[in-house]
Amino acid sequence: MIRLLKIGISDDLKTIEAKRIYFVNVLSLLCFCTSIFMIVPYIIFDLHLLALICLVFSPAYLLCFNFNSRGKSYKAKTFIFVTITINIFCLSIVLGNKVNMATFYLPLIVILFLLFDKDQKNTLLASIILVAISSIVGYIMNSYNFDSIIRLKPEGLVFVNTAFNVISLFGTVFLTYVFVISSDVVLEKLSQTNKNLVIERDELYESTVQLNKTTKEQVDLNELKTKLLSIISHDVRQPVNNVISVSEIMIQSKLTEAEMHELGLRLKESSLHVYQMLDNLLTWSYSQMNGLHPVITNIDLKKSINSEINKIAYSIEKKNIKLDIDIKEDHKICFDAVMFEIVFRNIFNNAIKFSPLDSCIKIHSINEGNKTKLFICDEGIGISDELKSKLFLNDLSKSRYGTLNEKGAGIGLLLCKELIDANKAEVEVQNKQEKGTTFMLTFPN
Repeated sequence: MIRLLKIGISDDLKTIEAKRIYFVNVLSLLCFCTSIFMIVPYIIFDLHLLALICLVFSPAYLLCFNFNSRGKSYKAKTFIFVTITINIFCLSIVLGNKVNMATFYLPLIVILFLLFDKDQKNTLLASIILVAISSIVGYIMNSYNFDSIIRLKPEGLVFVNTAFNVISLFGTVFLTYVFVISSDVVLEKLSQTNKNLVIERDELYESTVQLNKTTKEQVDLNELKTKLLSIISHDVRQPVNNVISVSEIMIQSKLTEAEMHELGLRLKESSLHVYQMLDNLLTWSYSQMNGLHPVITNIDLKKSINSEINKIAYSIEKKNIKLDIDIKEDHKICFDAVMFEIVFRNIFNNAIKFSPLDSCIKIHSINEGNKTKLFICDEGIGISDELKSKLFLNDLSKSRYGTLNEKGAGIGLLLCKELIDANKAEVEVQNKQEKGTTFMLTFPN
């Protein structure tokens, strides 16, 4: 029943308009039920013409539900008012001056002003004229003793007058209650229901967005894993083969001390290359499975950097690269110690990888308030704008060969970005193509 009375009410309606739609639905149902209910007593009292009028008008009231369901509330209001007025007018003609039809004009006027306001002044004016004409006709019929079309027995006359007075009185009170109080209660419940539906819709939307995001991340991760397996099978195999070849030469050949030293350096270089690549892969894999949980410590920046540079001194000497290091003794940063080694090692190795022979790499730091900035600047081949936008993404196509055809796995900078973010630090790339690249790392003190 409540659902029937809410037909045509939507969230975007103003409160007053929603109340009017609800009022029209209640009024239509009330008129329909009253018309159907009155048919039987009319037949009992031999008032068959009145029963016929009720039978004709009762379906018309149901059309208002159809108008409201199609969003035509204005037509519904106009139609219900005109139908009631014509219904009363027909009863006046049939009953003549035997029944006081003026009892219906008060509820009719109340209905008129509940349905329309000054924004619909043309319809309001037309409705007032219609009521006025009906009232004048009724007055004339009473004044000039127009007899009724049907013959009314005394008991039938008493029934009709009593029924009309009761319908008029209680109808006016009930309709006023419906518009003022009942509609507010129903609309408040409807509003709360709509709010709950909106909340559920938003939650469902968020869940869908999150699911799509997770699915996309999973697809990207699977693609990355496939590429990584391909890289491992290709790029790790070569350094390992070098280690095997060098080992066989050292075992089977009689070498001078200088040759042994040279082979040892090559063996160390291949081993370091494999170690760094596997270290990156293992750290990245662990972060994808378990997340990153840094243990923040106070790191001596100069000491830690010098330690990492000493581990790869051969690569620096091989390209005859000059290092210009300017890091103050008192410069400290808050970072996970192991993660900082991985970050610096990857960025510094990239600087070596893309630096030409006899070039220079500058490493310096400055303090700015409660932050320390570390700059790693090379004179290498630089980075294109397109490649710069992919530096920290899961895109292994960004991997390039170095100036001596050094090859990497392509995940070094991706891993650096994840480690930097996990430690609440920042990284920025400043680039001049063909003139070198500067990585600026910003750490909390």
